[in-house]
Amino acid sequence: MLRLLAGWLYALGLVAAVGGAVLWLTNNIDVPAEDELVWKKGFANAIRLNYVYDGTQAVLISFRDRPETYVYLSVYPMYLEVRDRLGIYRDIEVLVERDDAGSGDDPIPVWGLIEHDPHSDSTVVTYGEIREAVTRTARSWQNVGLLCLVGGLAAILTGFAIRRAVRHVPRDPTA
Repeated sequence: MLRLLAGWLYALGLVAAVGGAVLWLTNNIDVPAEDELVWKKGFANAIRLNYVYDGTQAVLISFRDRPETYVYLSVYPMYLEVRDRLGIYRDIEVLVERDDAGSGDDPIPVWGLIEHDPHSDSTVVTYGEIREAVTRTARSWQNVGLLCLVGGLAAILTGFAIRRAVRHVPRDPTA
């Protein structure tokens, strides 16, 4: 009976370890360094709300004098304020990766935002605030993955210990 439990521990431990490894590897923290970023300033021509592939909401920003589209995700701090205020006064600066500026049709992620509103307090979201929000989410999923990986390895080792401790006694099939 204990040897059957060991077999189940092997199977469940393998599933947990593989799932934990996948969680840990797929939630890598992909935040550019601050010196790789540049500010792009302009008057926003279009502000659209959209959903990204994983169900995250996003604000898509297009400037009047640039063909690129910039994306501000809902996981970033002050998303609601950015979403609601940018449609009113649209003179803004966005912090983007230097390499992405002017490339392709994919929206360029925003790593900082400054709204220039002469009539009230401007909306300002710094690079540090966005980096903290993005890394906090990725780190929490990496911690879950690491926990599953360690739990799965512990289950495999426990199954191995049970198999070594309990001797297999073959039964006579004719009896």
